[in-house]
Amino acid sequence: MNIQKDNIRAVVFDAYGTLFDPSSISETLRQFLPGHADAVLRCWRQKQLEYTWLRTLMERYRDFYSLTEEALQFALQQEQQSLPPEAIRELMGAYYELQAFPDAVHALRELSAHYTLAILSNANPSLLERASMHTGLEEWLDAIISADRVKCYKPRPEVYALATAKLGVRADEMLFASSNTWDIAGAASAGLQTAWIRRHPSAMEQLGFQPDMVLDNLQALAQFLAPQ
Repeated sequence: MNIQKDNIRAVVFDAYGTLFDPSSISETLRQFLPGHADAVLRCWRQKQLEYTWLRTLMERYRDFYSLTEEALQFALQQEQQSLPPEAIRELMGAYYELQAFPDAVHALRELSAHYTLAILSNANPSLLERASMHTGLEEWLDAIISADRVKCYKPRPEVYALATAKLGVRADEMLFASSNTWDIAGAASAGLQTAWIRRHPSAMEQLGFQPDMVLDNLQALAQFLAPQ
């Protein structure tokens, strides 16, 4: 581990896949697409990520809610499925009420006693704020920071710079935790200390930037950072 623990003043979390579980929307999806929900969900999530990268490269920004609906429409078309407008609205509404991973509340509660805590996400503020309220995570957060402020998406360095500016800390005084390997590479490139929360077996991106630490869950992160 290369973490400079004594330097850390703030811990910042990615939202989807790290704090909030995107797969928790699957029950709603199964109501409309029995037998096809899992395939649509996988495609939806992958295309959601790809559209953040593509729109940033194209310099054609759309907010994350709109982009997520575009990704859903692609996934339905890809899997040769269709849904009426009211079902689309219900699925999109479910994004405001994603479940938190079981370790998230406990870890944030423990960390909040010693560190400034924030979310740094591509999602627009309303999605993040309502999901944080729904899960109870808002109680432990000092800030919710959205890429919408700079109208581009991670891993652009100016998105990570939003967190250092908002929290008033240097990049090396911040630990960024994410389950997404591309996000870890982006944060490390921007000078942040990084913790990869490896929720699923995966290889790290080969982009010249490795995580400073690798953990299986957020509770392990809280235990590591706890003052001795």
